[in-house]
Amino acid sequence: MTSPTPGGARSNAAILGQVGLIIAVPIAAGAWLGLRVDEALGTSPWGLLGLIFMGMALAGFGVATSIKRFVEDNPTGEASERAREAGRRWQAEIDEAERQAEAKKERGE
Repeated sequence: MTSPTPGGARSNAAILGQVGLIIAVPIAAGAWLGLRVDEALGTSPWGLLGLIFMGMALAGFGVATSIKRFVEDNPTGEASERAREAGRRWQAEIDEAERQAEAKKERGE
């Protein structure tokens, strides 16, 4: 059995959900813990603010780690000569279509 190729809507949704959790969980945990600290110590709003910012920093680190892992798992190699040739053919088709449109415009069609 072959492994599925990366990409596609299902894969993108999974990555988006994972990043959402990586961001939301530390920030929500920081807010909850900050409220508890403020209640216990009477330091409102400093515990809340401080722990939310710590959660944001942790979320940023988590997202950076996820991006690094994704890039390592999905390396992009150099374009092959076949891919370059396909790009040149595509550009030639675009250029020809533009020339035909310009000629048509000059003839007043």
